[in-house]
Order: sequence, then structure tokens, then C-alpha cells
Amino acid sequence: MPSFTPAVDALKACFRDWRLWVIQFVGNALLFALFIGWLFVPVATAWHLILNVLLALALLAGLLVLHGGTLNYFYAQDGENESLYEVFIRGVWNLLAIALCAAVVYLLWLLVGQLGSYEQSLPPYLRSITPTFVRRFAGLPLFQGIISALFFAIRGILVPGLALPLLASAAYFGFRGLGRDGLQIWKRTVWSFSYWSIVISAVLLGVWVTEKIMGWTPNFRSSTLSQETVSLVIRSLVSYFLALFAWMLACSEIGRQRQMFTDTSGDSSGKAAA
Repeated sequence: MPSFTPAVDALKACFRDWRLWVIQFVGNALLFALFIGWLFVPVATAWHLILNVLLALALLAGLLVLHGGTLNYFYAQDGENESLYEVFIRGVWNLLAIALCAAVVYLLWLLVGQLGSYEQSLPPYLRSITPTFVRRFAGLPLFQGIISALFFAIRGILVPGLALPLLASAAYFGFRGLGRDGLQIWKRTVWSFSYWSIVISAVLLGVWVTEKIMGWTPNFRSSTLSQETVSLVIRSLVSYFLALFAWMLACSEIGRQRQMFTDTSGDSSGKAAA
């Protein structure tokens, strides 16, 4: 019988400090505002180009520190007694390691994204090679749905799920987190059924559910402009909170996995016991 204890523990941990939620809520909003402002910066002169580059670097650094610090908060052990300020400062000091790891993950994500070019051609081919009795019950839309779900699982669940434990190690330990010690924690995490259960739930909640919510629209034939505006604001806020919750839940589970690793290895620094 499956146990829901890991999910309950991860859920409790993600609500441990309300200040972290405020930092995430405000920080992401400020980064989004900075991104919108960056889009309006012209490139007419060399100074404008320099400003563009500086704003892009500031946006990237802020994004990595914000989410790296959040990973650090959950990655830190209870006995280490690190404050919110300390975990985010740790993210600043380990910014280069986070950036390197994130760049590799992004390139891998782009590479896997090339599978999308087969999303239209693969379903007809697979259906054409199936037996006739299968084609009678399985139409082309079914094959298209299966392939789309498979590609989404690879790009949206598998790649982020494999990458997040390494990103957490890089954010907390720096480049040392990408070495032997970090790989041991990564191996322990990615072989955990509870970890993948949380990751899948977080992705479905933060991506699929929020997309559905944003797709809900009022009846434009009978609704007024004010009603449509209120609907958009409410749907945006609900989607924003759900996306934040999904991210915090995934981070909480990564921290729980490190705690389990150190409990079994007997070393609070994250290294395996000799």
C-alpha cells in the first residue's frame, strides 16, 4: 500500500516560512517587470546596446539567485541553522556554479526540444505500421495524443527532474556540488519513487493546470469589459500562486531527499560516511 508520508512531509516543509513565499511572490514579479522594461530598451546606439546587455545580465543573475536561494533554503539541514539572508548570500557566492549548471541543462532542454519536429510526422507513421485490427479502434488523434504526452513528459518532467537535484547541489555547495558528493545525492534522489511523484504532480499543477485556468474565459458575447478584466486578474493570480506552490513543493522534496541521504550516510555536510 503506498504511503503518503513523503508527500505530506514535503507539503509541510514548503509552508515552513511565510517570508520565503513573500520573497518568491515579490521577486518573480519584479523580475517580470524588469523583463518587460528590457524589451522596451532600444538598440539605436552603443550605449543602448550596453544597457541591453547589462539589464539582461542583471535579469539572469537575479533569476538564478532568487531560485538558487530558494533551493538553498530547503537544501539546508535543520541543524545548520542558516537564515534566509545566509541561504540567498550562499546563492550569490555560488552564482557561477549555478549559471554553469543551468546553461548545460538549458542546452540539453533545447536538444530534447528538437523531438518536437517529429510530433506531426511520427503519429501517422506509427499508426501505419500497426496491425489492421488496432487501427480500427485507434485513430490518428489517439496516436497524436500519446506522442504529445510522451514528448511533454520527456521535456517537461524528465529533463527538469534529472536537473533539479544537481542545480540544488550547485547552489548550495558551489562547484563541489557538481562533483562526487553532489552526484551521490543526485543518484539517491533520482532513484526515489516519491521524488518523481512530487515532480510529476508539481509539473502538472504548475504547467498543465495553470494553462487550463488561463484558458478559461468568460462569454464574450454577454460579458462586459470590467467582467473580462476581473476574470483575467483572478485567473492570473490563481495561476501565479499555483505555479509558485508547485515550485516550492518541488524544492521542498529536493531538500527532503538530501535530508534522507545525510540521515543514512551519517554526515550532515552531504558527504557519504566513510
